[in-house]
Amino acid sequence: MLNFREEGDWIIISLEGELDMSNANEFKNELIDEFVSKGKVAIALDLSNLEYIDSSGLGVIVSVHKRCKLNGGRLAICGMNDTLNRLFKLTSLDKALNIYPDLQTLLSKG
Repeated sequence: MLNFREEGDWIIISLEGELDMSNANEFKNELIDEFVSKGKVAIALDLSNLEYIDSSGLGVIVSVHKRCKLNGGRLAICGMNDTLNRLFKLTSLDKALNIYPDLQTLLSKG
């Protein structure tokens, strides 16, 4: 079950713990089934409580980003810790994705 809330036009999904090969595909399917396929394509992933992400998790984020974009929406990432910031820079995902330092910044710029 996704931990989410709606704020303005955004569906804010808070991730906790780990996003890795053990749960990435389930997360993607649930996200697409619950939101993207129903036209809710302004999705913000709040990673402030995410401790770990592997290549499967990164792949899911890229996949959901593409699906949102194809459906006229967008995916935003916010609240990354220093480790996640370095990983996104190392993989150049910081250039491909909409990244905000925190949720308040995203909502104010919207």
